[in-house]
Amino acid sequence: MTHSLSRGIEHIGMTVPNHETAVRFFGDALGAEILFSLVTKSDESMGAEELGPKNGLAAGTAIVAVTMMRLRNGPNLEIFEIDYPKGQPVRGIAEFGLHHISLTVDDMEAVTKRFEDAGGTLLEGPYDLTGQEAGEGNRGRFGRTPWGLLIEFESFGSPIEYDAEARARRWFPDEG
Repeated sequence: MTHSLSRGIEHIGMTVPNHETAVRFFGDALGAEILFSLVTKSDESMGAEELGPKNGLAAGTAIVAVTMMRLRNGPNLEIFEIDYPKGQPVRGIAEFGLHHISLTVDDMEAVTKRFEDAGGTLLEGPYDLTGQEAGEGNRGRFGRTPWGLLIEFESFGSPIEYDAEARARRWFPDEG
Protein backbone atom coordinates (compact mmCIF):
# COMPACT_ATOMS: atom_id res chain seq x y z
CA MET A 1 0.00 0.00 0.00
CA THR A 2 1.38 3.43 -0.91
CA HIS A 3 0.23 6.78 0.41
CA SER A 4 1.42 10.35 0.79
CA LEU A 5 2.73 10.01 4.36
CA SER A 6 6.31 9.07 5.20
CA ARG A 7 6.93 5.66 6.75
CA GLY A 8 9.36 7.00 9.35
CA ILE A 9 12.95 8.05 9.96
CA GLU A 10 15.44 5.72 8.25
CA HIS A 11 18.71 7.48 9.10
CA ILE A 12 20.12 10.49 10.91
CA GLY A 13 23.00 12.28 9.18
CA MET A 14 25.64 14.25 11.02
CA THR A 15 28.84 16.04 10.09
CA VAL A 16 31.78 15.52 12.40
CA PRO A 17 35.28 17.01 12.55
CA ASN A 18 37.00 13.60 12.18
CA HIS A 19 35.26 10.74 10.41
CA GLU A 20 37.41 7.88 11.71
CA THR A 21 37.19 9.05 15.33
CA ALA A 22 33.39 9.39 15.14
CA VAL A 23 32.88 6.00 13.47
CA ARG A 24 35.09 4.37 16.10
CA PHE A 25 33.24 6.21 18.90
CA PHE A 26 29.78 5.16 17.71
CA GLY A 27 31.00 1.58 17.37
CA ASP A 28 32.61 1.56 20.79
CA ALA A 29 30.06 3.63 22.69
CA LEU A 30 26.83 2.42 21.09
CA GLY A 31 27.68 -0.81 19.32
CA ALA A 32 26.92 0.74 15.92
CA GLU A 33 28.10 -1.40 13.01
CA ILE A 34 29.49 -0.18 9.70
CA LEU A 35 27.20 -1.08 6.80
CA PHE A 36 29.10 0.67 4.03
CA SER A 37 31.16 3.73 3.23
CA LEU A 38 30.00 5.72 0.22
CA VAL A 39 33.22 7.75 0.27
CA THR A 40 36.47 7.17 2.16
CA LYS A 41 39.45 9.48 2.47
CA SER A 42 41.30 7.33 -0.07
CA ASP A 43 38.52 7.97 -2.64
CA GLU A 44 37.91 11.10 -4.68
CA SER A 45 35.87 13.61 -2.66
CA MET A 46 32.26 14.34 -3.61
CA GLY A 47 32.17 18.04 -4.49
CA ALA A 48 29.53 20.71 -4.11
CA GLU A 49 29.39 21.30 -7.86
CA GLU A 50 27.60 17.95 -8.27
CA LEU A 51 25.90 17.61 -4.89
CA GLY A 52 25.01 21.20 -4.01
CA PRO A 53 21.80 21.32 -6.08
CA LYS A 54 20.70 17.98 -4.60
CA ASN A 55 21.52 18.36 -0.91
CA GLY A 56 22.62 21.96 -0.30
CA LEU A 57 26.37 21.25 0.06
CA ALA A 58 27.97 24.71 0.06
CA ALA A 59 30.11 25.83 -2.86
CA GLY A 60 33.81 25.23 -2.28
CA THR A 61 33.26 22.29 0.09
CA ALA A 62 33.36 18.54 -0.50
CA ILE A 63 32.38 15.35 1.27
CA VAL A 64 35.65 13.55 2.02
CA ALA A 65 34.18 10.61 3.96
CA VAL A 66 30.70 9.24 4.63
CA THR A 67 29.75 5.98 6.33
CA MET A 68 26.36 4.43 7.06
CA MET A 69 26.17 2.71 10.44
CA ARG A 70 23.44 0.52 11.93
CA LEU A 71 22.28 0.85 15.50
CA ARG A 72 20.69 -2.18 17.12
CA ASN A 73 17.16 -0.76 17.00
CA GLY A 74 16.05 2.46 15.37
CA PRO A 75 17.32 4.77 12.66
CA ASN A 76 20.73 4.29 11.05
CA LEU A 77 23.49 6.89 11.45
CA GLU A 78 25.19 8.51 8.45
CA ILE A 79 28.52 10.06 9.45
CA PHE A 80 30.01 12.79 7.21
CA GLU A 81 33.34 14.56 7.18
CA ILE A 82 33.33 17.72 5.06
CA ASP A 83 36.41 19.47 3.71
CA TYR A 84 36.48 23.15 4.70
CA PRO A 85 38.94 24.80 2.32
CA LYS A 86 39.63 27.69 4.71
CA GLY A 87 38.50 26.02 7.92
CA GLN A 88 35.23 27.93 7.90
CA PRO A 89 32.12 25.85 8.54
CA VAL A 90 29.07 26.88 6.55
CA ARG A 91 25.39 26.59 7.36
CA GLY A 92 23.72 23.30 6.41
CA ILE A 93 25.04 19.86 5.49
CA ALA A 94 28.66 21.06 5.83
CA GLU A 95 28.33 22.04 9.53
CA PHE A 96 29.30 19.91 12.53
CA GLY A 97 26.40 18.14 14.17
CA LEU A 98 23.06 16.87 12.97
CA HIS A 99 22.04 18.35 9.63
CA HIS A 100 19.20 16.31 8.19
CA ILE A 101 16.74 13.53 8.75
CA SER A 102 15.82 11.01 6.08
CA LEU A 103 12.32 9.70 5.61
CA THR A 104 11.49 6.51 3.77
CA VAL A 105 8.55 7.12 1.44
CA ASP A 106 6.49 4.97 -0.90
CA ASP A 107 5.26 7.72 -3.23
CA MET A 108 8.01 10.32 -3.75
CA GLU A 109 5.86 12.70 -5.79
CA ALA A 110 2.92 12.69 -3.37
CA VAL A 111 5.09 13.11 -0.27
CA THR A 112 7.25 15.90 -1.72
CA LYS A 113 4.17 17.72 -3.03
CA ARG A 114 2.66 17.58 0.45
CA PHE A 115 5.97 18.86 1.89
CA GLU A 116 6.04 21.74 -0.60
CA ASP A 117 2.36 22.54 -0.07
CA ALA A 118 3.05 22.85 3.67
CA GLY A 119 5.74 25.50 3.03
CA GLY A 120 8.87 23.42 2.42
CA THR A 121 11.28 24.14 -0.42
CA LEU A 122 12.39 21.25 -2.61
CA LEU A 123 15.92 20.96 -3.98
CA GLU A 124 16.83 19.32 -7.29
CA GLY A 125 15.34 15.92 -7.97
CA PRO A 126 14.11 13.36 -7.57
CA TYR A 127 17.36 11.66 -8.55
CA ASP A 128 18.54 8.06 -8.76
CA LEU A 129 20.48 6.87 -5.72
CA THR A 130 24.09 5.83 -6.35
CA GLY A 131 26.75 3.47 -5.02
CA GLN A 132 25.48 0.69 -2.76
CA GLU A 133 22.06 2.39 -2.72
CA ALA A 134 21.61 2.20 -6.53
CA GLY A 135 18.82 0.07 -7.95
CA GLU A 136 15.61 0.13 -9.93
CA GLY A 137 13.22 2.52 -8.16
CA ASN A 138 15.79 3.71 -5.59
CA ARG A 139 15.38 7.49 -5.61
CA GLY A 140 16.05 10.48 -3.38
CA ARG A 141 15.26 14.14 -2.99
CA PHE A 142 16.07 16.82 -0.41
CA GLY A 143 13.94 19.69 0.80
CA ARG A 144 14.27 22.42 3.41
CA THR A 145 11.73 23.16 6.09
CA PRO A 146 10.69 26.82 6.42
CA TRP A 147 13.35 27.22 9.16
CA GLY A 148 16.09 25.56 7.06
CA LEU A 149 16.36 21.96 8.34
CA LEU A 150 17.22 19.54 5.54
CA ILE A 151 14.80 16.65 5.08
CA GLU A 152 15.78 13.81 2.75
CA PHE A 153 13.11 11.67 1.11
CA GLU A 154 14.16 8.23 -0.12
CA SER A 155 12.25 5.44 -1.80
CA PHE A 156 13.63 1.95 -2.32
CA GLY A 157 12.19 -0.25 -5.04
CA SER A 158 15.23 -2.56 -5.01
CA PRO A 159 17.53 -3.99 -2.36
CA ILE A 160 20.76 -2.17 -1.53
CA GLU A 161 24.24 -3.71 -1.43
CA TYR A 162 26.27 -4.20 1.74
CA ASP A 163 29.99 -4.43 2.34
CA ALA A 164 31.11 -8.08 2.42
CA GLU A 165 31.94 -7.94 6.14
CA ALA A 166 28.65 -6.26 7.17
CA ARG A 167 26.67 -8.51 9.49
CA ALA A 168 23.81 -6.13 10.23
CA ARG A 169 21.28 -4.89 7.71
CA ARG A 170 20.03 -1.35 7.28
CA TRP A 171 16.80 -0.67 9.15
CA PHE A 172 13.80 0.57 7.18
CA PRO A 173 10.47 1.67 8.65
CA ASP A 174 7.67 -0.85 8.26
CA GLU A 175 4.96 -0.20 5.73
CA GLY A 176 1.84 1.02 7.36
